[in-house]
Amino acid sequence: MEIVIVRHGETDWNIGKQLMGQKDIPLNEHGREQAEILRQKLSGMKFDRCYTSPLARAKETAEIICGSKCKIICDDNLKERSGGRLEGKVINNWGDYQSDITVETDAEILERARKFLESIKGVDFERILVVSHNGLLKNLRHLILRKSGPVDYASGNLVNCDFEVYDIGHPY
Repeated sequence: MEIVIVRHGETDWNIGKQLMGQKDIPLNEHGREQAEILRQKLSGMKFDRCYTSPLARAKETAEIICGSKCKIICDDNLKERSGGRLEGKVINNWGDYQSDITVETDAEILERARKFLESIKGVDFERILVVSHNGLLKNLRHLILRKSGPVDYASGNLVNCDFEVYDIGHPY
């Protein structure tokens, strides 16, 4: 099975470099344009199913890309890492973010990514689309590529409406 992972389109909080976490921040106009451009880029791909975070920015991105071409399923496991009390703030130091006790831990977000992959284990699809958030997608990538050690959060960012394609197997 092929899995196409997509980061949601741009939001005003992306521009302001505010930590969104699980705050339900909508796409801005540029984010909708990005999703439309990506829809056109992916128009030659047929998706058997689309899984998305239920947060507005990801869900709207999925709806723009897929339209009525495939079923869209919201999955809470695809939400971004909870930023706790830091959500809405500008975070300049990654260490401050990781050390805050209200922030979802690395182990917790990795486990949600693993649960999502387990949920699609055995489905008989040729290609699925997954629309989510940078932090969660880094965890999916880590699992899909079967990397060892901690997830590298400091590099490998997907920009808004960027995508990657993987031929996946199981188990994770």
